[in-house]
Amino acid sequence: DGSLEGFSLFVPDAKKTPALRAGTVDSTSPYKFELPSSWEEGKVANIQSGNYCQPRCDEPWTEVIFGNPDEGKVQVIVSPLRKLTNKANARIEEIGTPEGLINSLGPYVTGTYLDEEDIVSIKQQENSDGRTYYYYEIFAPYGTVGPHTLTCASTKGDLALLAVISANDKQWAKNKDKLRSMIQTFRV
Repeated sequence: DGSLEGFSLFVPDAKKTPALRAGTVDSTSPYKFELPSSWEEGKVANIQSGNYCQPRCDEPWTEVIFGNPDEGKVQVIVSPLRKLTNKANARIEEIGTPEGLINSLGPYVTGTYLDEEDIVSIKQQENSDGRTYYYYEIFAPYGTVGPHTLTCASTKGDLALLAVISANDKQWAKNKDKLRSMIQTFRV
C-alpha cells in the first residue's frame, strides 16, 4: 500500500514489460510510484513498448500507462542514456541542469515540441534514495498528451527514466494537488 491516503504503490514485476523481461530495466530494483487506487492500467501499444528493440533500443519507449478519465494519466518513459550523454552511468546532475535537460526531454513530456514559456516551474531535489530528481510543471496548450503535465526525471545505470502525468483543463482544475503529490512518489 502507498503512504498517500487513497493511493497504492505500483512496483512492476520482472515479467511486466519487454524492458524488464530483457533485463534493460533492473527487475530486482525497478522504478516505482504511488497512484490513486481508482486509476486503471492502460495498454501500451507494441510500437511504443520497445518490444521490437529490447534489449538495445535506440529510442525512448513507454513502460506503463495508468489513468482515470476524471483525473488524468501517468506514463513511465525510459530512454537510453546515450540519447542525452556519452558518459556511462551518469547521474542526472552530470548530464545537465534541470533547465538545460528539459530541452532534450520536452518532446517526450508534451508529445510534441516545447516552448520555454510553457515551463511553469522547475525543481531539483535529492530524495531519500540518494538520487537527484528533476521536477517539471509544464502548461503546453498544444501538447498531444494534455495541456498540463508534471514530470519527474532521473537516471539509473544507462537509462533515463521519466514519470509524466498529464491532464486536461477540467482534470487539472479538480485534481492538481493530487497529481502534484503523486509525481513526488516516483523513484527509479
